[in-house]
Amino acid sequence: MDPERVSLFCPEVLQSLQEFLGGEKSLCSHFVLLYIDMWPGRFKRIYDAVKAGHREDAMDAALSLRTASAMVGAQRLSELTTEIIHLLDSGKPTAAIKTLETLQLCGTQTMTKLKIAYLTLDHSK
Repeated sequence: MDPERVSLFCPEVLQSLQEFLGGEKSLCSHFVLLYIDMWPGRFKRIYDAVKAGHREDAMDAALSLRTASAMVGAQRLSELTTEIIHLLDSGKPTAAIKTLETLQLCGTQTMTKLKIAYLTLDHSK
């Protein structure tokens, strides 16, 4: 799947997460804030591990990012992370390295979108 064709953010996923958390917007908002705050460290872990050729560390960091991204509805970021996982599994570390710049850009866009689309809106409905 072409990550560029995947939505940056799916608000329905966050709505489902909020419902799963008993409708508590504060709990969901806290989770989103943690996700946003953890983005720089998560990206650095993936970047450093991929660049250093540490496949296991890169896979661990990528799986963590993919899971958390799926939970908050960050679809494109999740897809790009899946692409990196496949490249590492296929023994294509150079291609994975080339994908890091796109991952970083997508991550930055996603964090901005989450701040605007979710954290600044009233979800008390």
